[in-house]
Amino acid sequence: MQDYEQTIFVSYAWGGESEEIVNQIDQAMQKRGIKITRDKRDLGYKGSIKEFMERIGQGNCVILVVSDKYLRSPNCMFELVEIAENKQFHDRIFPIVLADADIYDPVKRLGYVKYWEEKRTELADAMKTVDPANLQGIRDDIDLYDRIRDKISGLASTLKDMNTLTAEMHQDANFSHLYDAIEKRLKQSPETGKDKTKEGISNSEENVTATNGGIAVGKIQIGGNVEGSNIVIGNNNQVNNKKK
Repeated sequence: MQDYEQTIFVSYAWGGESEEIVNQIDQAMQKRGIKITRDKRDLGYKGSIKEFMERIGQGNCVILVVSDKYLRSPNCMFELVEIAENKQFHDRIFPIVLADADIYDPVKRLGYVKYWEEKRTELADAMKTVDPANLQGIRDDIDLYDRIRDKISGLASTLKDMNTLTAEMHQDANFSHLYDAIEKRLKQSPETGKDKTKEGISNSEENVTATNGGIAVGKIQIGGNVEGSNIVIGNNNQVNNKKK
């Protein structure tokens, strides 16, 4: 199984209420036998921040603690945009939206769009004062601002439409709602979103024929060994374990 299918990441802005909640989530999940991967503990000295954020973007399960600071942070928004661009955004995120994140009022939501437009303009104007030959690395920043500006309104709209519960509700429940949702996701295939335990497993060594009242109606491939002469799969339906 690939790393991103197993690992549970958390994306949040350092400090304040966000970090307090992440610490509480971390402790609650550890008591349930689940390890949260977070930058302060798992990035390591001299580790690549960008590579770590890209891993978060590919994560199968990402807890988001969304605050006003988060929505104004280049690093946090890089992670959020990366998650969105890696598909199945709604299924892979597990948000907790803090009270200071103004995503529910459309006027205030537009304030975040304006913020990133102004950040982009400020940087673009500053770049004009420098020789283009000396802009190495700066162009990456303006490209990021463009990505954030273009996507923040849609991402915020997706978050506001989700019943994320309040931080207090999660705390009162000892984050059980979050735990249950993550457990459900871990049992699903990242590609199909279906329960792994219910998906068919192919085994080319056992070809079996489904019959309807003795009339063959098709072939089914079953993983593992088939014991006995028949397997009943419904009223008057049987599977004969005879190889063709």
